[in-house]
Amino acid sequence: MSDYLNELRDSARQVVAGAGTPMLEDTTWPLIVELGWLLTLVPEELDGLGLGVLEATALHSELGKGLNQAPFLPAMLAIDALCQSALADKAEWIGRFTTGEMVTSTLAEPCIAVQSGALSGIAGVVQSADKASHVLLWSSDEQCVVLVDLQQPGVELVARETWDATRRLFDVKLNNLALDNQLVVASGAAAANLITRLRTLRDFALAADSLGGGVAILDLTVEHLRTRRQFGRPLALFQALKHRCADLKNILAAAEALLNDSLQKFGGDIAGADAQLAAKKAKYLACATYAKVTEEALQLSGGIGMAEEYPCHLYLKRSMLNEHLGAGEEHYPTFIAEQYLASLAG
Repeated sequence: MSDYLNELRDSARQVVAGAGTPMLEDTTWPLIVELGWLLTLVPEELDGLGLGVLEATALHSELGKGLNQAPFLPAMLAIDALCQSALADKAEWIGRFTTGEMVTSTLAEPCIAVQSGALSGIAGVVQSADKASHVLLWSSDEQCVVLVDLQQPGVELVARETWDATRRLFDVKLNNLALDNQLVVASGAAAANLITRLRTLRDFALAADSLGGGVAILDLTVEHLRTRRQFGRPLALFQALKHRCADLKNILAAAEALLNDSLQKFGGDIAGADAQLAAKKAKYLACATYAKVTEEALQLSGGIGMAEEYPCHLYLKRSMLNEHLGAGEEHYPTFIAEQYLASLAG
């Protein structure tokens, strides 16, 4: 791990430590903008930090520990799409979205059709859409990536109620929006390649968020077992409980190893099929591990784990949502299995 990456992690940990759990959107978003984290993937020639996916996922991991509510991931996806585009004025757009104006994107697969030069459909799971000026979307046929102004006729925002309280999600409904009035980021083959990159980046980020949250809730649980006493001794001294915590630590380490290995292997080249498969594997294992750790943590925490003031239930609910984000919970194991069987047949 490079010295710069260590420094980036340390600075993020300081922010998380001082922000409380969960990290409230209204206070965290200005910090993200001020610290320049939105510039992580922006090339230096566009006045960015010129860092890679490894550094970006490190930030997602640390923010996941604090249950960050701010839309850092969707904003990063939109900004990266602009960086990869051939737009003549992309530097101006990037400048707008990295200095305070909020842009968002869907954390799922949009259902958007382009017919007769107009956009119609629904993009679900769009974070903080009510505070954003634009949303990045792509068509279901993967032939168009577009930046849509949310303050125009034909756009409707519908708040989506979820069990998880650490993200505010919306459905964005588009009703016959003229494509010529939107900013087309990419089209045709370029759009398909960009969508693959965005999906891979999204899955790596969700994996990192899940692992960060898993580490945080396990640390909190171990600390509880150290201080809570039963039969005159700390719960941490009971062998069965120690073994359960050790098992959780092991599966977190395995999921983290898979993510780090994938990031080191592909680096910035994440638009290919191999990188996409690696990201799906990392996301699936990390999210499943997160859910397992939070379920065990709730049991190990006893009665206090059910208290509203205790964050254990917040991590549990976020882990369950993370499993469904991206391409959907059922997509990942099916896709991975199909690719494995295809490799055997080939």
